[in-house]
Amino acid sequence: MKVAATIVPLADFCRNVGGDLVDVETLIPAGASAHVFEPTASQFVFVSQCKVFVMSGLNLETWAAGVIKKVGGKGTVVVVTSDAVPKGKLIRAGAYNGEKGSPSAPYDPHIWLDPTIAMYEVRAIQDGFIEADPAHKAVYTANAAAYITQLAQLDREITARTSTFKHKDFVALHPGWSYFSRRYGIMQAGAVEEFPEQEPSGKQIADIVKKVKSLNIKVIFAEPQISAKAAQVIASSIPGMKVLFLDPLGDPAKPDVSTYIKTMRHNVDVMAEALQ
Repeated sequence: MKVAATIVPLADFCRNVGGDLVDVETLIPAGASAHVFEPTASQFVFVSQCKVFVMSGLNLETWAAGVIKKVGGKGTVVVVTSDAVPKGKLIRAGAYNGEKGSPSAPYDPHIWLDPTIAMYEVRAIQDGFIEADPAHKAVYTANAAAYITQLAQLDREITARTSTFKHKDFVALHPGWSYFSRRYGIMQAGAVEEFPEQEPSGKQIADIVKKVKSLNIKVIFAEPQISAKAAQVIASSIPGMKVLFLDPLGDPAKPDVSTYIKTMRHNVDVMAEALQ
């Protein structure tokens, strides 16, 4: 069964649920930003042939609806994984240090970075596969349950690791770590770039520098999908400040971040370098 998934983590979830029964293509390549992306001609063809289209939602892939409408096959099952997440577990964009954020703000779309929320996404994919291919319901159900068990173990590992962190505050280049921070008791105190591919103004940089100094923050976590230029500028003005790279998406071509679980472990290792 042909399955299109927008981002690398969702594609990994799909392969774990579908096993040998699915042919999964990741639309957004590793190293690219999910926020600004245009599908290739060959990807349009694949989407036109796929039986299931899996996306995160919450405006992460603003281009996806147009692609599905334009080339989606008749009867294509569209799985918006965020729809399976209880609203009470979602965080508003721009909410830092555990704040609730403005009720009028859109929801932060980076839900997969909390493994306990990723479990809802896996179940949504399971249900989508069963809808598209009911003959293999037992296989999809068993595979999803086995993978959710692995995610529960991952959650316990991360909880144990992050509980040893002596420092709790950090600044992110891109505000993608709210769900992770809430789950594991650390604090994303702010972000250098509030909006994707939009460099901060001089005032925004000055505000971040002020916050960093007041909280004695020593690290900015950048991402390989986004230019770290602004983060480097800030770090260069503060003695002892580091810029380290977390990877919210992963890359199947790189062994240390080739799967979702490996990527999450890698990110905790990087965090430990600065916070432990």
